Amino acid sequence: MTLAIVHILVGLGSVVFFLLFSMASRRERRPRALRISLIAAAAVAIVWALPPLLRAPAWIAAAMDLGVLIFGVLFFAPIGKTRPIAPNGPIERVDERDAMFSREDYLPGDGRYEAYYERRPELKAIDDRIRRLPRLLAPGGLLYDPVLSTQADAIFKICDRMVGIVDGPVAERPEDAPQPDPARLTAEVAAAVEGMGAAEVGVCELDPAWVYSHVGRGPEPWGAPIEPRHRYAIVFTLEMDFDKVEQAPAVATTWESARQYLNESVIAVTLAQWIRDMGFPARAHVSGSNYQVMLPPLAVAAGLGELGRLGYFISRRKGARVRLGAVTTDLPLIPNAPEGARGFGAREFCEVCKRCADICPAGAIPRGGMETVRGVEKWPMRTESCLHYWRVLGTDCGLCMKICPYSHPETFVHRVVRTGIARSAFARRVAVLGEDLFYGRTRQRTYCNISSVIGREEEGGDSGGGGGA
Repeated sequence: MTLAIVHILVGLGSVVFFLLFSMASRRERRPRALRISLIAAAAVAIVWALPPLLRAPAWIAAAMDLGVLIFGVLFFAPIGKTRPIAPNGPIERVDERDAMFSREDYLPGDGRYEAYYERRPELKAIDDRIRRLPRLLAPGGLLYDPVLSTQADAIFKICDRMVGIVDGPVAERPEDAPQPDPARLTAEVAAAVEGMGAAEVGVCELDPAWVYSHVGRGPEPWGAPIEPRHRYAIVFTLEMDFDKVEQAPAVATTWESARQYLNESVIAVTLAQWIRDMGFPARAHVSGSNYQVMLPPLAVAAGLGELGRLGYFISRRKGARVRLGAVTTDLPLIPNAPEGARGFGAREFCEVCKRCADICPAGAIPRGGMETVRGVEKWPMRTESCLHYWRVLGTDCGLCMKICPYSHPETFVHRVVRTGIARSAFARRVAVLGEDLFYGRTRQRTYCNISSVIGREEEGGDSGGGGGA
């Protein structure tokens, strides 16, 4: 009798799991996953009902239950080690003048163009080719939308105007002011940032390796050395809307990205002002040509997630659908992650998944193993190919973010799968197979066909664009 009850519970639990999966798939508007999960639920119900209905030997039902138990143990057991992408030797600081978003703004006659390509002549032909294409969100892009494109561009312009208020004078602290409590301040900062709309907040010590060496964009003089001057970094994430990301590579995804960059800018600028009003230095690092620090490695150091194959930061909770913001400061805080932040399986999962590399029409995401880049072991992105593709389309694409399994909404079923991925090498392999089964790879082949459109567009000249404007 006990074995019969166990058999019923195991079957019922499996059916409920697939029904929950079908509900999540319906929310995500994934008809293939909805269909297969419903078929799986029905199949499990029938198969589990057969042994008692046919009065089969008890060992048959017991073997079925044992198989599910073994699968569950393997899925959640700590099989294999996890470690985030981390330094692999001395780290070479990055010159922001070499960043792709800096280079695309160097125009003949503005001084920076001549100075930069005298120093880096091997990049001139590559960058000139990109500059001949329409600007992002400008008329001439294949997916230009006269309404959404201009709206997103307007949002980015507002972000640009915040450049002048990222830093400022620091209020004087009275000599008899009590010594601040770092634990309380850390909690208050986290509560304030989350209250303004952030999904997650972390604090880390500011490693000078993640501070740009020279100014490439921003209010400071171009090419000026950047000296690390703060002790801590407050890093936060903002979740991008799932439905907007699902429309990638349409302009709606770029519009959503712009919206979150604006929110990130408001939060960071407000937080920095509040900290300065308390009598401590603070600088916001926001979109709109104003970063002096590299946000993804700081977010990793703050324990918020890992860097994935696709070149994006992958949040522990929100996956790849996030934008980052940061404030550097001397406000006494308590870092909530030690040096060498904990991994949660994203690196190991990315090693076997490769869906983002398969979908990338520009071929900007590597399918091979990691390489050591400036002292950090990572997957090196071909940023020139990525930006070239963006400017042909007129959007910032987002296909890799869309296809990433970590971009699924934070539903019960996806949390269960991510829990297994964080612990078990077996679960990572099963999850990759599950993605292919339930979501397929036909979408990837469809989007990769856009490459042929790009090829024809390039053969026609400058895509009807604005010649590097």
